[in-house]
Order: sequence, then structure tokens, then C-alpha cells
Amino acid sequence: MKPRIPEGVAIVDSSEISMEQYSKIMKKQLGKEYERFANNVINKVGPVQNSSVLEIGPGPGWAGIELLKKRMDLKLTGLEASSDMIRVAKSNASSESVNCSYVVGLGENMEKIGDHQFDLVISRDSMHHWEDPEKVFKEIERVLKIDGKIYIHDSRRDMNAFGRLIVNIFSRFIPYNMGYYWKTSIAASYTPMEIQKMLQNIGITDWCVESDFMDLKIYKN
Repeated sequence: MKPRIPEGVAIVDSSEISMEQYSKIMKKQLGKEYERFANNVINKVGPVQNSSVLEIGPGPGWAGIELLKKRMDLKLTGLEASSDMIRVAKSNASSESVNCSYVVGLGENMEKIGDHQFDLVISRDSMHHWEDPEKVFKEIERVLKIDGKIYIHDSRRDMNAFGRLIVNIFSRFIPYNMGYYWKTSIAASYTPMEIQKMLQNIGITDWCVESDFMDLKIYKN
């Protein structure tokens, strides 16, 4: 098992690619995965009617937008480190006719959010950007209502040979060198065992950790 190689916290506009271009590529490449994520949230944790939802690291917003398209009763706030991503996420939400709000911030420090504010906390493929997951988990516990739910999805650094073969093949066809950054994201991700140890360290015992050959999921229903 190779040591984790941290990745930058925020993805921003660069001379190589704008976040509008990034957003279009992500939607094209991962559209079905965003839909699968939304279905997993609905089926796995079952958000109650009119739930208030916090999405950590929404990026261009597609995962949360897909959830709201399936559950228009939900009210979503996105907490995102990149103001460039927020610009794009707001545009995407408007074009998809869903009502989201986005604020700049980090999962490690949600001091502007009061205790027990949200019914559901979600995150898709942002955990590998977290510099201190234990702090984020503690903050999630704080802002989550007593009977609140969570669903977090990310890659696993210890994915098996078949998973790595899939990444090596398909990464070649993603433009703007984003296939390379897919691999660096995997190198920055955590293993299921690492996550389980973190939860144990901070005394969280009612969150479930599951994994398949490429990904890991953390949920509480």
C-alpha cells in the first residue's frame, strides 16, 4: 500500500482549463455516476420529506443537482472551497431549474453553521481533498440533527488490480489531462480501514463504511 499523496484543497480556473470546461467534461464523463449517487442517497439512507441537505465539496454541483431533480422537496446548501466552482455550480443549478445555495468554506471548519441544522449531509468525490477527515467528521456530527443521515462517496486508494486497469484504460480518453488528475485523486484518497480507524478514534460508532473494488461509502440512515 503506497502512502497517501495529498491533493490541493480547491480546484480553480487555470490557463489550462476553466471550471466551465471542467464542468462540461465531468457531466459528460460521469453523468450516469451522478444519477447512481442520487439513487443511492435516496435508497440507502431515505431522506425524510423536506430535508435540509448540506453537500460538502459539490464542485460543479452535478451530484446535488441530480439529487434535487429526483427529490424536489429537498433544500440543498453546498459548502465549497473554490469560488470558481461556486460560480459554475450556481449556473448549472439555474440551467437545471433546481434551487440550491452555495457558500465558500471548508468541511474542517463550519463555524458559520449552527449546531444541528441539517437533516442530511452528502459528499461525492471530495473526501480525498480533505486535509483532516477527523475534523470534518466531527463537524458533520455537530451540524447534523440528532436523527440526521449521511452519505459520503469517494475512491479508495487500495482499489484492486481490476479497478486500476479500468482507470488506466479510461483515463486516456479524458481531455485536458483530467485523466492524470483522476489518478492523483485516487492517490490522495483514503482506504476503508483508514476511515474506520478515524471514526473509532473520535468515538463515532453508528456510521457504516462499505467498499467495492473501486470506491468506498460512508453512510448513516
